[in-house]
Amino acid sequence: MAVVVLLQQLRSLRSWLLSSEHGFGDTLNAVFWVSCLLGLTYAQFRLLVQILLRSARVRAHQHGAIVYHLWNICFNACATSFLLLYQVVLIRPEVMRESAKLFPQYINAIFATPCDASKLEIVTVVLVAFRVFTTVRHLSRSDYSVAFSGALHAALLLGCCTLRLENYSILLNMYLAIYGVCAETILLLATRTTRPHWWTILALLKCSAWIHLFLYRLPFEFLIPTLYARRELLPLKVCYWLWYCSCVWNSPLLKLLYHKIYHLHPNDCAGGESACRCILSNDWQAFRHIRALKQAYLELQLLNARQDVHKYLANEQAAKAAFQTIKCVMTLKRKVKRMRENKEQGTSKEKQS
Repeated sequence: MAVVVLLQQLRSLRSWLLSSEHGFGDTLNAVFWVSCLLGLTYAQFRLLVQILLRSARVRAHQHGAIVYHLWNICFNACATSFLLLYQVVLIRPEVMRESAKLFPQYINAIFATPCDASKLEIVTVVLVAFRVFTTVRHLSRSDYSVAFSGALHAALLLGCCTLRLENYSILLNMYLAIYGVCAETILLLATRTTRPHWWTILALLKCSAWIHLFLYRLPFEFLIPTLYARRELLPLKVCYWLWYCSCVWNSPLLKLLYHKIYHLHPNDCAGGESACRCILSNDWQAFRHIRALKQAYLELQLLNARQDVHKYLANEQAAKAAFQTIKCVMTLKRKVKRMRENKEQGTSKEKQS
């Protein structure tokens, strides 16, 4: 029965790819199956990379983070190359042709309509599927704020696809893919270094990349134009503002502030006393697991120490009791001996008299 359902779903995915008119339900179905395909691809990618890491004698507890960073770098690099070609070859000539007219259809070029809606839908499905995959992974690792930001980004992409904002979606995702390559490369380098000055340099690079994108590029190229867009784009405004606020909430600058306020002890932070390591640390689930193991080990040591103290006190009390008993017995023996001597002296005096 499950095989029949699977074949039906795959047939519907094939019909979605071949058809020119796609419904929203069909798009969500395609997103689900592409997410499953990405999950299988990631599983095979992880097995291959782990074999290479074992041959390079990398520590086993670092395999998960390295594999995930390499996966994100590969996907974002491919997305950057494809979206750049898409924007240069398909969108820019149409935008330049429309901008040269006396009365263009749009005020800002980012709100340009697509040349081919089916191509935009296929690109959107792949990008949304990747966001769904990463969101599920963050949820499994209890990174709820990052997962919420990923879900908002997926909703923003679906909104752009529904409103047919091709240039808006392609440019935004191209910028995010370039930032993803830079950020994941920095995090990958951070997993392979142990020197504090390198952590400082990498943290500064990550903060600089985030500031350039989210405080320089996106506000002037997307945030302000979206704010003053026409009323028909109200869902786009809401999704973009929510997503942008979630990105600010998860920013390395707020991570630094959070570290200074709440991480008062090295055991409270994955980076220990270093704020730079805190900014570069993403594997909080492993940190919580190791912290719980350390706490359990310390509690076990404390329990063993208490048991040893109790045993020592019990032995000491037994030794004291035995010493008191021996002392009492010796005292009684002396008294009995003295009484015998006094009695013998008394009988000897009576005989003499």
